[in-house]
Amino acid sequence: MSYQIGDGVTDEEASQDWVTAGLAELAKGGVDSVRVEVLADRLGVTKGGFYRRFKDRRALLDAMLETWRDGRVNRHRAAGRRGRHDSGERIESLTKRYTERANEQGMAIELAIPAWARNDPMAAAAAR
Repeated sequence: MSYQIGDGVTDEEASQDWVTAGLAELAKGGVDSVRVEVLADRLGVTKGGFYRRFKDRRALLDAMLETWRDGRVNRHRAAGRRGRHDSGERIESLTKRYTERANEQGMAIELAIPAWARNDPMAAAAAR
């Protein structure tokens, strides 16, 4: 994901790269492992690139929570729109959603969020 200004990468795309890298670090080692230096190295950019997009680490953490929450809401809405009108089918769909094999990073993020929420009111609010 290494890029330079003028490479055709929008600020929004670059910001999302930081969020995606932050979520990957969260999955690997929890919120304490989400550090600007680590993410800059992972993305192949300078720390200055971070501060052009985020005020501080807290702003990145908030963007990560928003991305996680929005993704979760969208998955639930999409599952609800699949046309399952019979209550038995809805229960079966929910059971499959929570028991089928999921990607490891996604599962790690789902486990890391509650741990993060125990010490961070913003994470706790997003996890509700």
